[in-house]
Order: sequence, then structure tokens, then C-alpha cells
Amino acid sequence: MWSFFRIVVPAFVEKRWLFVVLNWLFFGIIFVGVLLGEAGLFGFPLVPFTDNFFAIGEGGWVFTLSYVFIFNLVVSGFVLVTLSGILFFGLPVGFLLFRGFLWGVLLAGLPTPLFLVALPIVVLEGEGYVLACVAGVNLGLSWLSPRRAYGEGLSREESFKRALKDCVRIYVLVVVFLFVAAVVETLTVSFF
Repeated sequence: MWSFFRIVVPAFVEKRWLFVVLNWLFFGIIFVGVLLGEAGLFGFPLVPFTDNFFAIGEGGWVFTLSYVFIFNLVVSGFVLVTLSGILFFGLPVGFLLFRGFLWGVLLAGLPTPLFLVALPIVVLEGEGYVLACVAGVNLGLSWLSPRRAYGEGLSREESFKRALKDCVRIYVLVVVFLFVAAVVETLTVSFF
């Protein structure tokens, strides 16, 4: 366990300021989305939640857990929030904030008991996506401005290689958060 922390924590600690800022932005935009959704400025004409939306599918809870985890990790986390950072370091932040705003608008339409049930899932998945965004922003900055990414005299290639290593280390935490979120979501759905 100690070796796990020795490998993962240094990559995260170097970017802790980015993690804090992205957390404030992400959860702040969720709050703005809730306020605008409650005010009726944004909303959906049809609520996407039906009685059988929350039902565990034919494959059972193992299939549901696997599907939620893999989709959140690969599509929502890796492709949208991390890989987009290679193109431009601002894209992961844009995707993260857009997701937060949509979550806020959707949460505004939930009754209070369902909101309270969804809150742990939102926090766990949100932290996973914020960490994925940290990795994406770091990847983008590493080739665009190596000095801003690491503050050292690294070349673009050296900086990008270091960012890839840090991305792998940060993604260990992303996997943990998104897996726990998938477990909580699957258990929540199966109980309700």
C-alpha cells in the first residue's frame, strides 16, 4: 500500500493547485446550473428519468456496474476530458464545465430525496472527472508550454513524456474514484 502512495501521490501533489481550482470551478458550475434550472432559465421539456430508467438491466448488477464503470472511465473520462487536452489544454476544462452545468440543470429537476441519493454519486464521479481533467490539462501544457507544466528547462518532448507518466499515475486515482462511484451508483439503483 505504501508503494502505491509513493508512486501516485507525487504526480498529484505537483498539480494540487490545479486540482483545487478545477474542483471549485466544477462544483461551482454545478451550483450555477442548479440555480438556473430552478429559475426555469434552462431545463428539459421531458424529464429523462422514468420508472424503469433506474432498473437494473437484463445482465444484472454485475453488467450494470461494468457498463457504468467502463463508460465513465473510457468515454466520459479518458476520451473527452483527458485526450482532448493533447489538442489544447483548455478543452478538458471546457468539457468538464459543460458536464457540470448539465449535471446542475438535471439535479434541479430532481425531488429532494432523489437529489440526496444522487449527491454521493455526483461527488465521487465529479472528483474522478476533475482528476482526469488535471491529467488532460497537464498533457496539453506539457507540449505547449513545458515551463508552465513543470517549471524546469525541459524540452517539449521530455515534458510530454513526463506528463504521460504523470497521467498514468493520476489515472490510478481516477480509476479508484470512478469505480467506487460505479459501485455506489449500481447499489443505489438496485435499492431504489
